[in-house]
Amino acid sequence: MNRQQFYVLDSTAACDTRLFAGGQWVNDTRPCCPCCGVLVGIEPSEIAIALNHLGKHGFTEYLWNSHSLPIFRQDLIELWQSSGLSGLKTRPARIVGWYRNPKKPLPENLPTYYRLVAGGTVRLSVPTPLSTVCPRCGFADYAFPKLSTRLTNGIRIDPTSWDGSDFFGLAQYVFVLCTRRVAETTLQAGYNRHIVFIRTQDFLRWEELDMQKGWTPEKYRKHVESFLIRRVEDL
Repeated sequence: MNRQQFYVLDSTAACDTRLFAGGQWVNDTRPCCPCCGVLVGIEPSEIAIALNHLGKHGFTEYLWNSHSLPIFRQDLIELWQSSGLSGLKTRPARIVGWYRNPKKPLPENLPTYYRLVAGGTVRLSVPTPLSTVCPRCGFADYAFPKLSTRLTNGIRIDPTSWDGSDFFGLAQYVFVLCTRRVAETTLQAGYNRHIVFIRTQDFLRWEELDMQKGWTPEKYRKHVESFLIRRVEDL
């Protein structure tokens, strides 16, 4: 029996994306898979981001972007590299200007960012796949929630598909899966404000905000926060 606890490295629920810097991916040239039609992960050698906003927090360890690519600041990437975590590949991500005002000068001393590319891929047993695995690109369409629905049982990784990498993902999906080693290393170094970790069995289990159910913004935030891990002792 595989007792390894896996996590989703999450940036969507961690913090309001309007509070920190982010922008649009402006050089997305990915082609469609000729077999299944999904956009395949053949990306430019350098990801170009045009800024929308800086927010109150400015340039943080995660750079929000329109395609939810896992783009992280150099110091965090170097932490993972120096810790010997496996399955970690990177691609440069460069801030090229402002999206709606190209003539506006960029801030000085821009941080260096990299797009994280998870080295390994896995398959899921939960939710169930809605299609067979594409023989060309490896994509499988899973029954992820739509709109107000949620995953009542989170996700389950088929352990026979995991190659032992610390960083891994699903073929042609952008979200990052990882081992406890990644979570411990990251949280021990204090990176927990704009990124968090979620146990795979808890991923997307939280409800959508519905005022008719009596949710207030404060209660709803506490509800979502109960699924997010920001401390090593909570892993």
